[in-house]
Parts: sequence; structure tokens; C-alpha cells
Amino acid sequence: MQILWQYFISSYKDEWAALIVAFLQLWIYISVFRSRTKIRLLTEELFKISNMLRVFTIQKKKMLKIYISMYCSFVAFMTVFFEVTLFSTGLIAHEQHKLRNSELVPAHLKEHSVVILNFSFSFITFVGNGTFAALPGYYCFVCYCMKQFLSHFKLKSKVLTAHQDYQRILEIYKEMNETMIMIDTFLSLPIFISVFIILESLFWYGYSFAFPLDVSYETEIFVSMGFLQYFLLLLITLIPAAAANQAAAMAREIVLSLPAWFPKRYSIIKHRVRRKFLQKTVLTLWKIYRIDKSFTHQCYRHSNFLWNSGGHSRKCPEFK
Repeated sequence: MQILWQYFISSYKDEWAALIVAFLQLWIYISVFRSRTKIRLLTEELFKISNMLRVFTIQKKKMLKIYISMYCSFVAFMTVFFEVTLFSTGLIAHEQHKLRNSELVPAHLKEHSVVILNFSFSFITFVGNGTFAALPGYYCFVCYCMKQFLSHFKLKSKVLTAHQDYQRILEIYKEMNETMIMIDTFLSLPIFISVFIILESLFWYGYSFAFPLDVSYETEIFVSMGFLQYFLLLLITLIPAAAANQAAAMAREIVLSLPAWFPKRYSIIKHRVRRKFLQKTVLTLWKIYRIDKSFTHQCYRHSNFLWNSGGHSRKCPEFK
């Protein structure tokens, strides 16, 4: 439908941008669908590590379920909100006006094209605000679990060191290290594209606020809520990943210092550590950008700039 719309109205750059984003979102869906076996294996690995460390108590499991339910409810609410407000503002009316006045569309096909346009906007809104939010939410859940595991590893290693059980320490770290590698192997590229789409959407909402097609209260609410949603998606994608990387660095330091705690096994442990765990394991965006606090801060400042450049008088709260 986007291709059909491009064929009729080919002189507008914003439709080309929407078409590119639609293709990128389609690629993400295909990539994640093809990786469903890896997702199942990743879930099993997380469950295995959870049993090894005994991190999640019954209370923590209940809280995690509540957070997941709240996120799903928020995404569902935002999807319905955008579907309703899209047709009550002047955004889609502007596109309908361009289509009805286009010389490229035959007169007897214009009303049919308007119907197709309405369905296309409704479908893209559902996909963009509903289905698209699933990947950042899943990535946030995975990174949160890894952060909890890696942070608890410090306490677990102290107990095992007191029992002189270095093999168990290396076994647990090996499972966590391989899980981190698995996450970055098949999710780094989809997350990279997701972050790109999120930043592009933030730019679009900031631009729409600065140069609105329809100056009305409904349009302002639509744009503000859209910016809020994608801003939250950006935060839940980057902040848990940065926290997981920070915890992974601390866990790696524990393993590298492990030979000093076992003088009698110093040579054996040092050889195993150097052979398997010397290389750093981090979560990245397509192996290009390492997700850390500085990178997250840059994206936050970029989002703040996009919103403030749109003429919004209130700034986002200071990121710490």
C-alpha cells in the first residue's frame, strides 16, 4: 500500500521516508521470526542461569510479571489512542486532500484510493505502535535478567570462593558469558535498526510539533504522546543494556582476579581464564556501537534537542 501511495504521490519526500521505515520494520519482523528458535534457546538459557543463581524470589517474579503486564497495557493503550486520534486530527485529512487533488490519480479511482489510504494509515499505526514495541520490550526483559544475574554473580562467587569451588564459579560465568554472546549475535542488528527507527520517529514528531499541518489541541496531544512513546522505547532499549554491560564488566574483573584467590591452582585457573574469558563480551548495536552510559546519554540529549527544537518550552528532566 505504501508502494501504491508512492506511485500516485511521488513528489513528497516524507512518503519516501515512511516507505523506508516500513521496509525496515518489515525486515525486523522477518529477522525476529526467523530467529524464533534462538529466542526459545535464549529463554531456556535464562531459566537455566536463574536456577543456578537463585536470583528471582517469588516476590521478584511477581513484580516482574506486574512490570510486563504494565508495559503490555501501555502499548495496547497507545495503539488504541493513536488509532482513534489519527482520524480525529488533520494529519490524515491533509494526506486525503493531497490524494484527491493529485493529477496522477484518475477521478474515478480517487475515492477508492482514499479508502486504501485510510486502511494503510490504520495498519501502519497498528504495526508501528503495537507490534514494533514488542522487540524493545523483549530486549529490555533480556537485559534486565542478565543484569540481575551478573550482579548476583559477585555474591555467589564470594560464597563459592569460601568453599574453594572455583570450577563452579567458572561454570556459572561461562553460562552467562555464552548467553551474552548469543544475545548480541542475533539481536544486535534488529536492535540497531529499532534504535534508528525510534530516533527517526522522534525527529518526525519534533518536526511535526514545530511545523504542524493542523494547529489544534488534538494534533498537539497526538504528537506529544507519540514523542513520549518513542522516547520511552528508547530508554527501555538502551538503559537496561548499558546496565547489563556495566555488570558484565564487573563480573569479568572477578573472573580475571580468580587465580589470586586459589594459589594452589593458580596456573590451571589462569590458563582457563585466559583461554576462554580474556575477550570482553558486551551488548552492541550491530557490532558498531557499544551500549554504555555515555552512548545512552548522547541519545537522550539528541532526543531532548529534537523536542526542544520543535518549540516545546519545557525541557526533559536531567539524565543522571
